[in-house]
Amino acid sequence: MKIINKNRYLNIFICFLLLVISLLFFPASADIKVPSPTTYKYLNDYANIVNENELNTIISIGKELEDKTGAQAVVVIINSTNNVPIEDYAINLFRTWGIGQKNKDNGLLLLLAINDRTWRVEVGRGLEGAVPDALSNRVMESIAKPNFIEGKYGEGLLNSYSTLCDYIAKEYNVTLDKSLNISVTHNNISNTNVKIFGGIFIGLILLDLIFNRGRISYTLLQLLFISSIFRGNGPRGGSSGGGFGGFGGGSSGGGGSSGNW
Repeated sequence: MKIINKNRYLNIFICFLLLVISLLFFPASADIKVPSPTTYKYLNDYANIVNENELNTIISIGKELEDKTGAQAVVVIINSTNNVPIEDYAINLFRTWGIGQKNKDNGLLLLLAINDRTWRVEVGRGLEGAVPDALSNRVMESIAKPNFIEGKYGEGLLNSYSTLCDYIAKEYNVTLDKSLNISVTHNNISNTNVKIFGGIFIGLILLDLIFNRGRISYTLLQLLFISSIFRGNGPRGGSSGGGFGGFGGGSSGGGGSSGNW
């Protein structure tokens, strides 16, 4: 009886851990997979290339811009789009997160794919007058690209982001003081942590195979598959932005510019 109870508790424990890790590292999504917003909202650095000062400055500018205009300008840095055209990746991420206010579509996304050496500025319909395609391309080519070529990604992003925010503020007849000086801690998940959790996940699957012939893992895979079907047809937009509030459910019509270095 004691052995049976021990096996039962072990099964429950394995099931719980597998479910948690599966949801954290293998989220269900439709078509193009995009990450969830970080708690910083205005800067989402999944490649760990921005330093503390650049992080704080971008967040401060983004917060001031939204406070004064309602517009949301967001920077996203990834390693790669995984062979997805950056235009498709950007518009999918923009709409999934819901950047900008609903019915105003006053959002802007500055996306950088480090390993692909490509960038994209995606502009919501409500800001296409303030940041037309030619303007966003000129800002990125003249301000960001020279820094990218030298490997100064954070500096190039900060300077181009600041300039684009100035143009948005001008559309609303306001001026950005850029003096908020918000200070946060850079604590994105490191590659080491990902490897640790990946090892734990594999270890739990092996335990399940040994003690349960893989029944728990098979059941979880079925649940995740069913969940992906329902979530893929669900509404998009309005994702949480963490400590600085959520996004507003805005969208984009595909306006903007792209480039490489």
